[in-house]
Amino acid sequence: MATGPSIKLLVVNGCSMTYGDELPDRMESVWGALLARRLGAGFVNMGACAGSNHRMMRLTVERLGHYAAEYGARPDEVLFLGMWTSINRFEVFTDKPDPRGGLPDIPDSGWRRIHPTYIDRRDSRSIAWYRELQHDGGDRSEFLLQWVLLDAWLSRSGYRYGLLWAYEPDPTIFEELRQYSDQIDLSRVIGSNRFPCGGPSLYSIGKALEDLGPDGHPLARSQKVYVDEHLHDWVRGLLERTSS
Repeated sequence: MATGPSIKLLVVNGCSMTYGDELPDRMESVWGALLARRLGAGFVNMGACAGSNHRMMRLTVERLGHYAAEYGARPDEVLFLGMWTSINRFEVFTDKPDPRGGLPDIPDSGWRRIHPTYIDRRDSRSIAWYRELQHDGGDRSEFLLQWVLLDAWLSRSGYRYGLLWAYEPDPTIFEELRQYSDQIDLSRVIGSNRFPCGGPSLYSIGKALEDLGPDGHPLARSQKVYVDEHLHDWVRGLLERTSS
């Protein structure tokens, strides 16, 4: 049953925590699907296993307008929720699609995900990235720059939106890079009253409930607790604050 201010479409994006990895019926029990049903809205999941924040920003800008048009929704009738993931992931563009499992449900040909675990799979691009190119300081500044840019684009485009956490954030990032963090709209961040800690993250809920799959992904009980006890009320407040 729908509750709170109405929207036509919920679009979510992120990594495997958004995709619903390790859920046997992820299309029904992942947090985005649970929330969409409670809001009485259509649902699009752009998440992908091993997805990076770079991918989330790129694909959201590329595809959000397409989905709004597909559902016949104005920007103010769309709620976008982006779930930030680990900041040391990346992606590169090649002439071949990503062959690994956990592909997204939408076409995204040519982009190859860069992830630390892919080193063990002998992925040459990931090996080169983490051995020669990846830099902790660069990851931190790029993460906040992506946030500022995505925040500005969503606001300018008229979408209703909020930002979530797959994992607990590192608060020192926001303290050290104030030239970026001072530009962030904290009212759009779940747990902003706890900022820069924020949250809770989806992973922290699964860990507290001892409800993680073998690969560390929250299972069905954690997904439900996340929506029922944290996300739903926060989203209702967000929609009320941003209603026209």
